[in-house]
Amino acid sequence: MKTFTRTALIGFALATGLLATAAPDARGYDPRTARRVEEMRLELTRLGKTYTVGLNPAMQYSLNQICGGRLDLRQKDYQAHAEGGYLNPVVTDPDAVVLPAKYVGWFSSIKDQGQCGSCWAFSTIATVETAALVKHKAPQGKVNANGSITTSGDITVLSEQQVLSCNPFQYSCDGGWYSFDMLNPANLSQGTGYYKGAVAATAFPYVASDAVCSIPASATFTPISQWGYVDSGNGIPSVTAIKAAIYKWGAVSVAVYADQYFQAYTGGVFDGSDNTSSINHCVQLVGWDNTKGAWLLKNSWGPGWGIEGFMWIKWDVNSVGTSPAWAIQ
Repeated sequence: MKTFTRTALIGFALATGLLATAAPDARGYDPRTARRVEEMRLELTRLGKTYTVGLNPAMQYSLNQICGGRLDLRQKDYQAHAEGGYLNPVVTDPDAVVLPAKYVGWFSSIKDQGQCGSCWAFSTIATVETAALVKHKAPQGKVNANGSITTSGDITVLSEQQVLSCNPFQYSCDGGWYSFDMLNPANLSQGTGYYKGAVAATAFPYVASDAVCSIPASATFTPISQWGYVDSGNGIPSVTAIKAAIYKWGAVSVAVYADQYFQAYTGGVFDGSDNTSSINHCVQLVGWDNTKGAWLLKNSWGPGWGIEGFMWIKWDVNSVGTSPAWAIQ
């Protein structure tokens, strides 16, 4: 991280608002943000990096606004969902699975969390939607010859706002963690904040704020029946173990460390700018490519970020793959 020290300090000032605000350009960006991007480009060129950065919609927010993954807020019974735990008794042997060199699983369309640190809710719902897509035998996603990405479709578009506003864990726009437990009907007896499943996005539309919980009486629910961590739920399992989980369940929720370079990503294979910091952002891993040595990551910063909302990220950088979790319907 030493090579990024000077520019990282500038990025910190931008992210925390320590620099004076200048008049925005026609696209709404602070001119200092544009200059920061140019500094990053020069730095990446100097270091021989091949991924690209640029102005994108996520750059209008600070990282504090859009990164809300909080491992410290993880539910106290997380070990029950670890492999071998009483709620996740199955232990997967990844070496027993023949894995392809390239693979893409099941995943829904890109969404945009806006200026709320609700990435944890989007990661949760993304994996619940994956479970629904798998159950309904939707087509797998794919990476096209031109590099574009085709999703599995939107059979069931579910409500992140329900998870954000109605969760029983006091999670909010200030951060949270995977919230699968509240969407499992088996937990209804635990009281307020637990549901028969996730409601449709149309029943409780996303407003990017800590709105009052309000679910129509007529709402229908998409449940999950089980979820679990890959390995212990602590740290980063082996690449093979994460691959095996994606191959078996379609995609997994994971945490990653998102910094200014991650935020400004526009293409290529992101090969890391900070390999030591702890996680701050929840996303989904939906596939991999051995030739690239990288995961295909689905983000929640809108289709204008990265590659139509996705990122290729090396599997040994920025703490990617921390605490992977799957769900089934």
